Amino acid sequence: MEESSEFPVLDPELQASFYYRLKTIKEEYLYESLRSTVKKIDIRKLDNELNDLVPKKYLNKLASHGLRGELVFPVPYIIESNPFLLGYYRLLFGFSQKEFYSKGPFGRFKALEEKGRISIKYSDQIKPLCESLIGSACRLLEEMDEISQAIVHELQLLTIGPQLRGSKNNEFGRVATQKTFNLIKSIVQPYIISKTSSSMILKNDSNRSVRIEFAADPDIQIIEEMASKERGLVSIEIKGGTDVSNIHNRIGEAEKSHQKAKKRGYFEFMTILRVDISYEVLRQESPTTSHFFHLDKISDKEHSEFEEFKELLSSMLSINV
Repeated sequence: MEESSEFPVLDPELQASFYYRLKTIKEEYLYESLRSTVKKIDIRKLDNELNDLVPKKYLNKLASHGLRGELVFPVPYIIESNPFLLGYYRLLFGFSQKEFYSKGPFGRFKALEEKGRISIKYSDQIKPLCESLIGSACRLLEEMDEISQAIVHELQLLTIGPQLRGSKNNEFGRVATQKTFNLIKSIVQPYIISKTSSSMILKNDSNRSVRIEFAADPDIQIIEEMASKERGLVSIEIKGGTDVSNIHNRIGEAEKSHQKAKKRGYFEFMTILRVDISYEVLRQESPTTSHFFHLDKISDKEHSEFEEFKELLSSMLSINV
């Protein structure tokens, strides 16, 4: 589209990044996740816990609007069945991650929302956690003269919005990592035997299991699961910012991450970025990186970098795609 000299076309890149992040949040924290969890569990056990822990008048208020209790009230059975759903209720009650997990004892439960995992150390505290949040839910319902699934969703989005916008720089990085992960998933799809929102396991042509997952350092790691041990194959660092002036600092960060992975036995090291700059220049700043790629180019199936990325991935994973 041609740009007017007076009215340039503004790039909604930040909103596009929110779109990708929201897709992930929906899968883990919003109603879609709650609904899929409820479909898999014993509804009688769920009802028993709701009746035991939630005051009757609040369940009646929800029922009068045709709603079930778990839409608003967390009970241990729900959280134990899907720990990610702690994020569902946190968002509903209007607490940012920083605010919620810095309050008293709540920080110990951060792994539920971020990793979907309950620490054995704190497993006996899930009920007191739920009782506290049920208290928050009761206070919220006291203030509401109308309640629906749509209103619950809107309240959660009101919490998500400032959270995403307040971490704009980090958001670009997360979205770039998600896009890379989705791209890898689309390439290796025929070999995937199981997957979650943050990992996938595939069976390669050597009949070995390979795990691809988000990680803190590096951003994405590819690990071969052997009978006796795990073997790190590929360390992938993703720098999603588009500010060229800061690229050298970000490449330095990638180099440090790759050096750590190399000490742990990884074989290949990819750095993926979103600025146009000579890869030869970058190799001087990150000699450990074995392959540089531009995210926008490998996302374009007509571009030569996409073919190079696909062939390299195929070789590294011992698959034929």
